[in-house]
Amino acid sequence: MCYTVGEFLFTEVTLDNLIVIASGGTGGHVFPAVCLADELTKRGYGIVFATDKRGVKYLGRYAGNAITQNISTSSRLRLYLSLIFNIFKYFFKIICLKPKIVIGFGGYPSVPFVLTAQILGIKTVIHEQNAVIGKANDLLSRKATMIATSFPKTTGLSFGEKSKCVGNPTRFEASYDTVEKPENDVFTILIFGGSQGAKVFSEVVVDAICEFSKTRIVKVFHQGRKQDIARIKQAYSLAGIDSVVQEFFDNIDELYQQSDIVISRSGASSIFEIIGFQKPAILIPYGNSINGDQLENAKFLENHKACVVIQEKELTKTKLVETLINIPPKMQKISENLKLLRICAPVKKFADYIEKTIQ
Repeated sequence: MCYTVGEFLFTEVTLDNLIVIASGGTGGHVFPAVCLADELTKRGYGIVFATDKRGVKYLGRYAGNAITQNISTSSRLRLYLSLIFNIFKYFFKIICLKPKIVIGFGGYPSVPFVLTAQILGIKTVIHEQNAVIGKANDLLSRKATMIATSFPKTTGLSFGEKSKCVGNPTRFEASYDTVEKPENDVFTILIFGGSQGAKVFSEVVVDAICEFSKTRIVKVFHQGRKQDIARIKQAYSLAGIDSVVQEFFDNIDELYQQSDIVISRSGASSIFEIIGFQKPAILIPYGNSINGDQLENAKFLENHKACVVIQEKELTKTKLVETLINIPPKMQKISENLKLLRICAPVKKFADYIEKTIQ
């Protein structure tokens, strides 16, 4: 019999291979979770997602079978109260679901489900995307059966004996084996700032690109905030730059391959996509990221001479223009260094560990 999530609370569920995946609501949390869900589905497991309202839009075919939580982060007190409320709210739902395992991908919405599973004695696995362990995963790691990491070394991880480095599953894994260097007539730049693009990407970066275009012909793909689209388009138009400016690119994998260089934040998903596509990048870590995770992510590549990092507090139009002028001779070596950092088939490796943990 096919059950809907709404029925799980009151109906005895007899699915033998059910797995609950809980994650925060950003794309950086949800995208690798969906990659794992796809692999586990192929292996015969049923998947129920738990996230917040932000995360549902990234779930695709899993959205109709998702548990959507309300988590308030307006203050620390409201956050703790909403987490406690959700633990009580979904406690019996977990009992009814009888999952083989609960997998958390970080973010506060993962806490109620992973923590409840640990209280009930259900096996749990957490995945840390960043080079610094997040607060939610740090809390849950104490009782987790296994900890999966994206980076070979994760700062703040206290239970390293339980950790396995699996890499960070990305949406474009199938494309990485066929990556080729683009043959562009003009220097092509892909720019995106993630969910924390802020005005630095619509002002300082845009102004620098316009100045740089005086030294050579450029083409730009720019993913920007909705409120900034008009300004960005106007700036590029006045500078005579061929540009495509959108709030969101559905074909960003194609744009990676068409571009010579990337300018972006340094969230974990971006880092591993850049590694996969072997794309030289100028990384501008989000200055207010919790625990400094974006800076540590970027430093991982920088330490392997696989990117250029400009900290946000040091970013100026002049500095970025100078970087763009000086980087072309280094790009081939950067791509070669990126290729050495790739972890092949991370989602299959992760799924293998999940199945061993279930046993």
